[in-house]
Amino acid sequence: MASVLMSKSIQIAGGGIAGLTAAIQLKKYGFDPIVFEKELQIGGSRHGDYEGLENWIFSQHAPVFMKDSGFNFKAITTHPIHRFLVHTQNYQPLLIQSNNPFFYMVKRGSNIDDLDNQLYRQCVDQDVQFKLGEKAPKNCHIHATGTQKAAAYIQGINFSTGLKDQIHLLLGHKYAPKGYAYLIIIGGQGTLAAAFKKPKFFNIDYLKNTQKYFNAKGIQIRNGKQFASRGSFSLPFLAWKPPFEIGEAGGFQDYLFGFGIRMSMMSGRAAALSVIGEKTEARTILIQLNQKRKISFINRILYERLNDYQMGVLAKKLYESSNPLSILSSAYDWNFKNMLRWINMSHRYEIRPT
Repeated sequence: MASVLMSKSIQIAGGGIAGLTAAIQLKKYGFDPIVFEKELQIGGSRHGDYEGLENWIFSQHAPVFMKDSGFNFKAITTHPIHRFLVHTQNYQPLLIQSNNPFFYMVKRGSNIDDLDNQLYRQCVDQDVQFKLGEKAPKNCHIHATGTQKAAAYIQGINFSTGLKDQIHLLLGHKYAPKGYAYLIIIGGQGTLAAAFKKPKFFNIDYLKNTQKYFNAKGIQIRNGKQFASRGSFSLPFLAWKPPFEIGEAGGFQDYLFGFGIRMSMMSGRAAALSVIGEKTEARTILIQLNQKRKISFINRILYERLNDYQMGVLAKKLYESSNPLSILSSAYDWNFKNMLRWINMSHRYEIRPT
């Protein structure tokens, strides 16, 4: 690894958004990154499902964030979301709305309007080299290969519909234990999914329960294509040294609701800065990332303790607020109270199965 700065050729294992960010940043500084991706297409492991680029964990707005990460936000297909309905077990559906977007909805996958493909195309335009369908060498400088653990699951359906655009969040252990279910319809394309904590006895079809719930609300889902994925709640604090572990491989994600795009991209940028010798700037990013990771980990532990009624009370608080985005942002503040919580809870490096 000592010859990295001499050779200028940097090998990256994994073509996810963390690896793509590291690659385009390195190219910007005159290096020659080579991205190895085992799939035949970038985004090939995703299913065209919708995912949110959140706008509350970090203060920087999404367009500026993308620019700093090395990408043109205007060349990415996004849908700003200012309002959504929250369904709980103790209230009628609650409309949560904000003047500023809660998040920007993007599709994940290899199609022309998917985030992964669009970031890949921007990398190609900058002459980043890709080795698709190839296993990465063991001595790569940066590892962005995703998680190998599974403590959380997503089961979903992608479908076409004539219904108008709408976003729904469904809370309740019947539909997603210690997680959440959601329904997203944008431009005639929809995603219905249940994101839940791995139960001890995995014999309940949470996706089917979720589909039945929305069917009863008059939202029929027909001829959809099912998909599934998994995630981890492991919180590693690995030594920051070559080979740099970024994205889910390094545990860079939001542990509360799984919003991982920003943290993955920031970790990719930090790795690139470390490679080129800009260690002070890389450290600044890592400090911010680790604070947010710790807080989201605390939030996850607290969230897992809630019953259905308590989740409804939290949703009602957002509904009654004139600025619900600020409430969400305050949940990620690194303050004295959260520092004490971290000291008391930091031994729980893997949130236990239900």
